[in-house]
Amino acid sequence: MEIGVTYSSKDPRQLEARNFVRRFVQDRGILARITEAEKDVKTPEITIDGWCLTQPIKRESSSKKVAASFFPTLEDLARALERTIWTL
Repeated sequence: MEIGVTYSSKDPRQLEARNFVRRFVQDRGILARITEAEKDVKTPEITIDGWCLTQPIKRESSSKKVAASFFPTLEDLARALERTIWTL
């Protein structure tokens, strides 16, 4: 399994997401090669075998009716990784 992580090292939340993916794979004994790319991105991008798990999630603001970017939480990342791993 190939896991790709694209993140911005300027954003501590993205560094936390990167570290979370590494720990998640290690703690569960998943046989995977993790490749990392440091870019100026607004949210981390996680791919497994070329399939993107995370993309900027759009959420409509109830007060202004404007779509706003949503940063994925660690729980979001865990769910996406679990779902993808179980389908392999």
